[in-house]
Amino acid sequence: MTRQAALIVLLINALVTSALIAAHARWIAPAHTPRMAVLDVAELYRLKEHELTSALMKPEAKEAERADALKRAHAFGTDVSTLIAQLPTECDCMIVARGAVVGSPNHLPDLTPLVRQRLGL
Repeated sequence: MTRQAALIVLLINALVTSALIAAHARWIAPAHTPRMAVLDVAELYRLKEHELTSALMKPEAKEAERADALKRAHAFGTDVSTLIAQLPTECDCMIVARGAVVGSPNHLPDLTPLVRQRLGL
């Protein structure tokens, strides 16, 4: 094989390889890297605990109001679990507990205010 033929084969090989890599990146590989967001679950429970303590410790609170506060507190765990299960599909992201993030999570979106609002905290 002559030098010219070898260069032509090498060039064709490089073009075909580049085209295959570009096609793979365009149609086969995932469109984007997985997005992540943080959620401070401990803060949610602290807020609910404060709300429950305030409701139970009010001197003018009636027994029915205290019982209602206890019912809401009992249902809170289920509500939080249901909401956390829905979040990944809503935001198209992976949810990470804020306490599990090593370093500063400032570059990650924080879903805690949204969840606090939905839970009425």
